[in-house]
Amino acid sequence: MTVTVKLRKTMAKEEEYDKLPDKDAAKEFYAKYEPKEILGRGISSTVRRCIEKETGKEYAAKIIDLSNDDSSVEATHQEVNILRMVAGHPYIIELQDVFESSTFIFLVFELCKHGELFDYLTSVVTMSEKKTRYIMRQVFEGVLHIHSRGVVHRDLKPENILLDDNLNVKVTDFGFAKVLKKGELLHDLCGTPGYLAPETLKTNMFDDAPGYSFDVDVWACGVIMYTLLVGCPPFWHRKQMVMLRNIMEGKYSFSSPEWADISESPKDLIRKLLVVDPKQRIGIKEALTHEFFQAVKLQASHFDARRKFKLAIMFVRAMIRIQRLRFTPEPLSLEAARGDPYRIKILRKIVDGCAFRVYGHWVKKGEGQNRAALFENAPKTDLKHIYLANLSR
Repeated sequence: MTVTVKLRKTMAKEEEYDKLPDKDAAKEFYAKYEPKEILGRGISSTVRRCIEKETGKEYAAKIIDLSNDDSSVEATHQEVNILRMVAGHPYIIELQDVFESSTFIFLVFELCKHGELFDYLTSVVTMSEKKTRYIMRQVFEGVLHIHSRGVVHRDLKPENILLDDNLNVKVTDFGFAKVLKKGELLHDLCGTPGYLAPETLKTNMFDDAPGYSFDVDVWACGVIMYTLLVGCPPFWHRKQMVMLRNIMEGKYSFSSPEWADISESPKDLIRKLLVVDPKQRIGIKEALTHEFFQAVKLQASHFDARRKFKLAIMFVRAMIRIQRLRFTPEPLSLEAARGDPYRIKILRKIVDGCAFRVYGHWVKKGEGQNRAALFENAPKTDLKHIYLANLSR
């Protein structure tokens, strides 16, 4: 009997959890949370920092205006259901509370103080391979969790990836996410142009297109990884039609100067992620086992204390030599003194001193003239030749 009562209570709680609160819930939101400054704005939503009155913890409240668009109610309900399906993973945004009134829906999320990955990338321009590895590993693990729940995100991009206090990833914005049944394919066009997979574009261009599935998120991860390493997306073009054609053809390159210092390992992973044919594209699990992510593990497993100590000694010696360089006179050969006397610092001081004692009255103070200009004067014979040539005209 006791077990039956507990089971009924559990089922009742689950039913309450699945339903959004009643329409008087706006009062409940303001009773529980204190809204603060605006963190961001959308077409029909505003995100504010808020504080839970009882605990003092900070959260982010997404306030969705329902007055202008009735369809946003159903879309928000679907997003909430998906957020609950994928909850419990460290790299997925956590939905704390949901409140609904007749004109607004309040979604309370954990607060990510470092904001969007896009803004972070804007501030640092590009990321090192080490930092990219750290970020992308978390993105892949988050996407793998989403896919394991039968959900495809469909709008992965740096703007929809948040960073918490420790710069850990939080995948967010499941507005375009969709729950897929086994073997189901999608045909609707949605997402952000620069991150759309070729198979998504084909569904809008060809009537007989087969559709798309979870692989579109893998393609988007490739675009994100490319962008993190060099600061610009692989297919961007000021003309959108050209950009879409490049996506359809998988046309991108590693020829820009920014790629010169990047190793082959991340390039190889990007090549396997940005494959036009989704059947040939690498999977999330395979991507996580790629050598780009295994390099750190291999280094960590072979720790050699003696080698580390030798490297430390070499480093100290190098630093001492660098500090002594400023006191070590630069070697001077007769050829260097004849050919480029102004290159040697000590000789340059002597030359400058002699030149200014002789020609110092030529240089007017305050005009910022370059001292090296004193050595750029043409010989008098040349000047005389030029002067006579001008007179004859």
